[in-house]
Amino acid sequence: MSEPEIAPRKRFLAENPSALRFIGCLALFTLGVTVLSEGFGLAFLSTSMVKILGMTLCLCLIAVAMDVVWGYCGILSLGHFAFFGLGGYAIGMWLMYARTEGIVVQSLAAAPIPPTPTEIENAIATQIFGVVGSNELPFVWGFAHSLPLQLLLVLLVPGLLALIFGWLAFRSRVTGVYLSILTQAMTLALSLYLFQNDTGLRGNNGLSGLQNIPGLLHLSQSTLAIWFFWASALALGLGYLLFAWLVSGKFGSVIRAIRDNEARVRFLGYDVERYKLVIFTLTAVVSAIAGALYYPQAGIINPAEIAPIASIYLAVWVAIGGRGRLYGAVIGAAAVSLSSSWFTGGGAPSINLGFYTILWTDWWLVLLGLGFVAVTLFFPRGIGGLFDYLVRKP
Repeated sequence: MSEPEIAPRKRFLAENPSALRFIGCLALFTLGVTVLSEGFGLAFLSTSMVKILGMTLCLCLIAVAMDVVWGYCGILSLGHFAFFGLGGYAIGMWLMYARTEGIVVQSLAAAPIPPTPTEIENAIATQIFGVVGSNELPFVWGFAHSLPLQLLLVLLVPGLLALIFGWLAFRSRVTGVYLSILTQAMTLALSLYLFQNDTGLRGNNGLSGLQNIPGLLHLSQSTLAIWFFWASALALGLGYLLFAWLVSGKFGSVIRAIRDNEARVRFLGYDVERYKLVIFTLTAVVSAIAGALYYPQAGIINPAEIAPIASIYLAVWVAIGGRGRLYGAVIGAAAVSLSSSWFTGGGAPSINLGFYTILWTDWWLVLLGLGFVAVTLFFPRGIGGLFDYLVRKP
């Protein structure tokens, strides 16, 4: 009985040496950042830089999810950043509620008469929603007081949205560009809905102060930054292994066949819609987990984060890194994300041409677009494909 259990494990490890190499590189990178960080090491890397690296790992995780749904299954989803944002909103609600509750309880502690739970809840609602002219706690915040329940919502809300949307789209056999338009429409509708003040999520103000973790306010931001960096690295490693295992076996062969010739796979008797629905829902949940780790490091989330342009950027990252290669998605997301931080954060020096000064904060998107066009024309398999060529070149 032990042979059937051991053989698949050996086969997975033997057929996916790149997964082990990736985990090794990720472990070394994590160790290096830890040693060089302010919180636990030599203080060579600032706290803000550690946060940027942690957020980059979260973006790498959603890029891997996007690569699986697009590069392996052939579904060009322009809505996966919506799931990323929903995960951020779900954890952000608890962070904001718990932090505000601590402030309210402390301020009311000196009152002659101890406040009732109702008074505390009303004070919390006024503190959070006064900015949008409300003093009542919306029903969507019904579980915001409980961390376990909000963590469950991180998985359930994006998962159910993806499941319902995918079931409706796939059972209607919507494919290709039409499916991409539908996912983009879903993202746009969600973004516009969240911009309204009466949604219960503070409209365009969003949720802020998420970097202040309730119960850990005595810890410095440098310590919290490295903790979240570790969590992001662990999530990326586990997510990478999960998807590497998923695409390496029979399931992976079927979804690649769906990508290449969906009609033939359906003719062979496979339930194409079920395979697509599983991939779409699973990658949505992983994207939400990435968002739940990203926004406490960013400190704020608002509806602009869910705008369709964010999902388009995600597709660009995967295309630049190399579609159909998990490590290519990581390379693309990391390269573009860190380059964006450098160019738009003032790291790149301005270029004075005499008659015109190039400010990279204004020209970064143009540079990104030119880079995308160049990769598409000259390296259609992306940076990952170029890496494969260099490694295999005699």
